[in-house]
Amino acid sequence: MTQTTDLLRSTRLDNGLRVVTERNPSQRSASVTWLVPGGSACDPLDRGDGWGTILSEFLLRGAGDLDSRAFSDALDRLGMRRSVTADTYHQHVNATMAGGELIAGLDRLVDLVRRPRFPEAALDAVRSLCLQELAGVEDDPASYAGIQLDEIRFPSPFNRHGLGVKEHLEAATHADLQAHWDEVARPEGSILAVAGDVDHDRVIELLEARCADWHGTGPTPEPTGVAAGGELGIERDTSQVHVGIGLTGPVASDPDQLAFRTAIGVLGGGSSSRLFLDVRERRGLAYSVSARYAEGFALGACTISAGTTPERVAETLERIDAVLAEFDAGPTDEEVTRIAVGLRAGGLMQQEHGPARARQLALDVFRRGQARSTAELLAEFDGIDADDVRRVVSTRMGPSWRAEASRCLLGPANVIAEVGGTGA
Repeated sequence: MTQTTDLLRSTRLDNGLRVVTERNPSQRSASVTWLVPGGSACDPLDRGDGWGTILSEFLLRGAGDLDSRAFSDALDRLGMRRSVTADTYHQHVNATMAGGELIAGLDRLVDLVRRPRFPEAALDAVRSLCLQELAGVEDDPASYAGIQLDEIRFPSPFNRHGLGVKEHLEAATHADLQAHWDEVARPEGSILAVAGDVDHDRVIELLEARCADWHGTGPTPEPTGVAAGGELGIERDTSQVHVGIGLTGPVASDPDQLAFRTAIGVLGGGSSSRLFLDVRERRGLAYSVSARYAEGFALGACTISAGTTPERVAETLERIDAVLAEFDAGPTDEEVTRIAVGLRAGGLMQQEHGPARARQLALDVFRRGQARSTAELLAEFDGIDADDVRRVVSTRMGPSWRAEASRCLLGPANVIAEVGGTGA
């Protein structure tokens, strides 16, 4: 099945692999994002928390008939910049190369996905890198507070940071990882997107030839149980206090998601936002304060973050609560217009960046069911309406929304005891 919209084309192969390409006549490079099932939420909870992270490092260590060094040299000869990273649902296989090398490059990437070497001799080195990354997770207190917030705000398996559990990483065997990849890396659930100098028909011709015997359905994890919620205090001997407040938000396919994103922009997106002006500029309570919204496939989330001093944390929290309560009246027309202009400009710039555009195309297909053209994206931004944003604020961001918030604080023990939260 093929869908065509000007330069944007989409095909679903017989085995379920979805392919979307967008040709940009002004670009000489081609960027690829291939979403392959096998992200952190696919890891076995009881013994494999962190396998996705190991695999993201392991996948580039040789493929097909080429060992690690030969495979790396082959990609270098194509001028390919590449990476593999694990998110919640997928392994992201990313690559950018000259458009003239795209077909040869895709041929190598098919080997990476379908015929990874996973050299057993390299497992200890891969494991060591993953353990080092896990050991450094507390080195950035602000990021660590965010990780701990996610653990209480999201239900399993989406409450994991993806870096794994030390014991699980140490116990992972070559056979475990090979079997897990063979199980999860399937065409149904995989999405390949290419942006830039691309010929859709040639891409499909290659994939049909190389993937005709690839079958099966990859996992799409779903929430299980309920989130812990509540408050968490993390006692650390720091000179600053890091605050994270977690609230719910629309999923990507929700018709309200753009209006919600706009509202969060007014609330905490940049130096003209209400939180920034009130908490930082007028009162000098926090050196940083912001709000951001992340759309997802199964869950959407809003996060308010602040960094302050122990002496000011109580008042910082009071002012954040006050700004949220005042926001019940909704944003002004001018505030909505300012955010809409910024969203449109950011969206337009993203379309000109090949790797970002390929990623957006792939995630659109996963989260929304189909990719949006540049014209469709810009039309959405142009259609942002102040009254609609106020409707979303009044119906989805009121007192009940705030009452369900989760909160994490990281700082000195006496501050944690004073402002609340269970110690950790």
